[in-house]
Amino acid sequence: MTDVSALTSTSIAGIGVGTIAVVVVIGIVLAVVISALVARLLVVLIVVAVAVVVWQQRSSVQNAVANCKTNVSFFGVHVDAPRSVQQACREVTR
Repeated sequence: MTDVSALTSTSIAGIGVGTIAVVVVIGIVLAVVISALVARLLVVLIVVAVAVVVWQQRSSVQNAVANCKTNVSFFGVHVDAPRSVQQACREVTR
């Protein structure tokens, strides 16, 4: 017959410490990876939001100029249409 030895308390303690160390290392690695992904996702969301707002403002300015409203604002900043557009609008309104 072969001799089968059971786990001793010393070997169980060693396995427990090793398991805890592995779980802690995996937790730290996951925390770093997840925080990096969340940061990238946050940056992407901010960039997309800014792009949408800028696109809406650009569209508003373009529509105003197309309707010969040469006194428009872009994010609250007064913007005049180029002189060529102002002259073309004067000719259209005559």
